[in-house]
Amino acid sequence: MSLRLRASFPRLAAYGAAAFLACGAVASCKEDRVAAPEPVTYQDVGSLLVRCVECHGAVSPAAGWRARTFLEAVSCVQSGAPAVRPSDGTAPLLRALDSRAHEGRVTRAERAKLTQWVVQGARNAPGIVHGSGTGDPRSPDFHGRTLRDARWAPMLDGASDGACGRCHDGAPARPRGVTSPAPGAPACTSCHTEPGGVLACSTCHGAGSVASPPRDRCFFPDDAAKAGGHAAHAAKGLACATCHPAPNSAGQVIAGLHGNGSVEIVFDTSRVVPEASYDRATGTCAVSCHDRGGARARLPWNDAKGPLTCNDCHASPPAAHYPGACRTCHREANANGSALTAGPLHLNGKVDLGDGRGACGACHGKPDDPWPATNAHGAHRSPVVTVPVTCATCHPVPQDLHSPGHMNGKVDVVLGGRAAARDVIPSYAEGVCSVACHGARMRDEMGPPSWTDTSGASRSCQGCHRSPPTQHTPSTGCDRSTCHGGETARDGQGIVSITPSGKSSHIDGVFDYAH
Repeated sequence: MSLRLRASFPRLAAYGAAAFLACGAVASCKEDRVAAPEPVTYQDVGSLLVRCVECHGAVSPAAGWRARTFLEAVSCVQSGAPAVRPSDGTAPLLRALDSRAHEGRVTRAERAKLTQWVVQGARNAPGIVHGSGTGDPRSPDFHGRTLRDARWAPMLDGASDGACGRCHDGAPARPRGVTSPAPGAPACTSCHTEPGGVLACSTCHGAGSVASPPRDRCFFPDDAAKAGGHAAHAAKGLACATCHPAPNSAGQVIAGLHGNGSVEIVFDTSRVVPEASYDRATGTCAVSCHDRGGARARLPWNDAKGPLTCNDCHASPPAAHYPGACRTCHREANANGSALTAGPLHLNGKVDLGDGRGACGACHGKPDDPWPATNAHGAHRSPVVTVPVTCATCHPVPQDLHSPGHMNGKVDVVLGGRAAARDVIPSYAEGVCSVACHGARMRDEMGPPSWTDTSGASRSCQGCHRSPPTQHTPSTGCDRSTCHGGETARDGQGIVSITPSGKSSHIDGVFDYAH
């Protein structure tokens, strides 16, 4: 027995010494340790920051910083620096409190509490249920990151572990049997205020009412590289689906290629030619929107050379194009054709004239009327002595926009139809017409009419032929039943005019008389 005791004594002695030392160490910690400060959260300082709203409110806030909510309090000031970063005394919020402009705004104790809040990381809440950074976009615990890592299951699937709808109103899915939110749990829509709530486009990409990248640069500075040409394309009214797959048509916003963790490029072939492509390595688009023979036809997505001009996508005017002013035919060009006004026609995948209907009046005349308003066009369009003259009587009418001779920069006059009646060889030179319509080979009173004549004389009988014409019966009773009958009439002063019924047979190339 004694041998055993002696043999084990060294171990007991060693144990006792260790225990003694441990006890001493514990006693020493009790005496020397300073208790860690309790974490200060936004719940502790929010009431202090609300005082700042007088100057840092909704409209034109001082220094570009607002103080109404947690996210506003931790957002950036006018310089672009976060108000609460870095987590020390150099944070803009603390430096501002030390300025003369803010003297006396807070007490020394309140200043100390705000300092403690900033130094501890400007937490939103204690983090009892979620991590303390769940509401802070800069935190690795931000709920947007955790949801993305879980492929959105807690948000979209009520049966998922940790389903958001178990506690929060405004989640897309709620577990079966849960009818009300947990006490004190804020609704998702208290922050996600855009239409669509958490499923609004700007929740994942964009900010506020802007659905396209980048997100808020204050909280997501790395998103600047994603901005690319999004703003320029959105300003032209191009929908996201022009270049990306649209959300599921069944109403599932996050499904299929949308929300799968990668950026997919799928062009809308109604705007972009089917052979369009995007090179991810160079970020270059080969699309019909830009590739029209201009100086910068194939652009890198992050092109930094500035806004595009007309000549960057296509020559202005393009090759073999009518050399007139752009605005003559294209409604959305400005007065001198150097820029575009707002409208839906540009970059819609086709060349539009006028209002987009492609009617002849887009370039000459009015949208639904191809007749120009210049010179004698009106007199031919609505003549007082005959039926309207067709365009083909004086001009070659193209079968389509690109027919030979059309849009060649000049007005071609090729006379035919009524102009060549009675074996007349019609001609037009220097604004003067010699045509059957106006009495060529039977006129002996007036010379050929001028295209620019606005006197109205050419509309009277003597404007085209004598009344009666040469080699005509001496009788001047045009309206006699045995002559032209009801096609002519005399007014109270004896002046002969063409009746409405007579217009269809007057100036048709045939001498008509009653039988």
